[in-house]
This record gives sequence, C-alpha cells and structure tokens, in this order.
Amino acid sequence: MRSLESHNKYPDCLWMQLEAIPVLSVGTETQQLDIHLSLNFNEHWEPLLGGRVKFGLQSGTLKLNLENCEIPVASRQLVGDFMLSPIQSSTEVLFTENPAVVLESETAEKTKENPGTLCHISTLGDDTTPTWIFALERADSVLKGLLKSVRIAELTAQPLRIAATFEVAKEDIYITDAEGLWPHDITPNQHSVLERILTIYLQANKLQPALSWALLSYNLPAVEQPEVEIFPEAEAKLQEMVDRIISAETDNFTELAKIANLNPARDFAGANLRGTTLNTVDFSSAKLQGTNFRGANLSDADFSDANLQNAKFGGADLSGAFLGNADLSRADLYRASLALANLSGADLSRANLLEVNLTNTNFSGTNVESARFGNNSGLAEDVKLNLQQGGAIFEDV
Repeated sequence: MRSLESHNKYPDCLWMQLEAIPVLSVGTETQQLDIHLSLNFNEHWEPLLGGRVKFGLQSGTLKLNLENCEIPVASRQLVGDFMLSPIQSSTEVLFTENPAVVLESETAEKTKENPGTLCHISTLGDDTTPTWIFALERADSVLKGLLKSVRIAELTAQPLRIAATFEVAKEDIYITDAEGLWPHDITPNQHSVLERILTIYLQANKLQPALSWALLSYNLPAVEQPEVEIFPEAEAKLQEMVDRIISAETDNFTELAKIANLNPARDFAGANLRGTTLNTVDFSSAKLQGTNFRGANLSDADFSDANLQNAKFGGADLSGAFLGNADLSRADLYRASLALANLSGADLSRANLLEVNLTNTNFSGTNVESARFGNNSGLAEDVKLNLQQGGAIFEDV
C-alpha cells in the first residue's frame, strides 16, 4: 500500500487521502494499482479580524488530472447517495495508521454525538480528467463524517501520474459560527451580508487553489502544487467592509448588498439568509441553489426563473411570491407558506412540501414528480388530485 503525497490545508474542515494498492489481475501476471479515496468532513475555526469564524462545506469538487492512464465514466462506482460514517477529529485521522478503522465502542459513542450526514456524489469529466461532486443531501448545515477508503479506479502499473485536488467555490462554503467579529445586536439582514463577505474572502484568500491536494508519481517525476500568496491589504479591506455594513443606516437587504459590492442574483448561492426580511426583493434568474431561507420573510418576492435547487425554506413566508419557472427540485419547504404564490412552470421534483400552506397556490404546469405533500392547509381536493396525477406523493403526518 502506498499513500500519495498529500497536503490538507485545513484538515479540521477536510482531510483527504488517496492510496495506491498494488494487486495482481486475476488470470494474468499484470500488476494493477487500486486507487482508494478517503475523505473526512468536519468544521474548522479560523482566526480572522481579531476574532474567529467557523465554517464547513455544503459541497465540493474532487478533480483528477491523469497522465498515461484513464478512468472511464462507465467504471466509476463512486456515484449516488452515501451515508458518511461518524466524524473523526483531524488528530484521530492524521495519526491513525488506518483512518477507516475505529473501535466499535468509539464508533457507537461518536454516532450518538456526531452522526454522519448523507452525501450525494455525481461524476463529470472525460477519461483523463474525471471529476466527482460531493453535495449535502439533506437539511443539515454542512457535510460531516468519513468516507472510508472507497476504490475509485483500477489502473495498470505503468509510468503514470495522478494529481488530485479538492476545490471549493463560494457557494460550497457555509459559515456556522463567528466570535468577536461584530456586535450581537445586528439585524438578520446585516448578519447575512456580513457572513457572505467573510465567505467570499475565505474562498478567494484562504482556500485557493485547492482545499486539499494529493499526487502520485509512478516512475514519472513529481510536480509541485502552487500556493496562493495572501496579501495583508486583503484583510484590511475586509475589515473596512465589515465596519461599513455594521454602521450602515439602512437594513434594506438590496442596499446592504450594494454597499458590500454583492449582487443578490449572483453572490448568495449557498448563503445563510435565515430569518431575513426579503419581501418584494427581485431574485429573478438568480443562482440561489442551496441557500438557507429558513424563517425568512419572502412575501411577494420575485424568484422567476431562479435556481433554487436544494434551497431551505422551512417556516419561510412565501405568500404571494412569484416562482414561475423556478427550479425548486429537492428544495425543503417544510411548514412554509405558499399562499397565493405562483408556481406556474416551476420544478418541484423531490421537494419537501409537508405541512405547507397551499391556499390558492398556482400549480399550473408545475413538475411535482416525487414531491412530498401532507397535512397541507388550504389545498383543494381537485388540486390535490391533479398533483397526485402529476406524480406527487401524499404522506400521512
């Protein structure tokens, strides 16, 4: 067994290991290399601006660059939903000879305190640049847990090189806590914009070019992974922007975003907008996949043609909102209000609409395949029948 040369920039957030295990092919004398992947997701505290911020990942992308070898799409078995094992600390992972092995008593205790999350894995890329996308599948805040030594490829043992990087965009990062960065009496709108400023700063200045990387050079020379230089003025500009948001004389979300040089339609995918006041905001054609709108006031907001995949709307007020042609697939709308909302042409496939207020909701042309309904106030029987015929699932709750 050979561990690839690797570097984990923030092992508390993501620890990655790739291993090459020599094996003999059945019925031949050809030696093969089984490539195994392990990933451990958790949260990380980062010192910043005289305080600190804690963040984890909602999603991320593993990219492989292969030289003199291939991993065809048809051979990739790491696809689908995977329940991550209970999380381990970075110390346990880094100093355990086999991080996939945990004592049964320890596992049971960890399962009670830190159960793993459900992760959806999809694959892209051609045979020499395979890519795997890891995404949070349920309503948890961030990915937590261990993916244990999963085989991702079988390669012939010949001169080859594999460079692996785990990369994150701003929509992949989710801030879960902050200390000493701003007053406790700021409004939810200020809080959401401040967190977004920090997220964009972290992604651009701390998590580039990759959060983790690994390299296997088998009879080929190794290559170095470039590092991004962090300039002190970037943090000074961040502090200046934080001060401007805290001292702003407005609580209007659109105006606060403008002060922060953020575009509401482009810069808040995956953001925490919980409890914000966003009524009448124009989010038309916005990219807001994975965004947390729990408990937000979204009445009369315009989400037409917006990407709201996997967005969280639990308890939110969407009464009168326009969601025409919006992509709400896999969205969580539990106990939200969609009274008088327009969902014409929207995609609600696999969305959670349990206990949602559906008084006078417009479902004309809406895709409700495998969407979950139940205990819905204001839902007329003829509308319910039409939804069932469209593939909606009604549960007893």
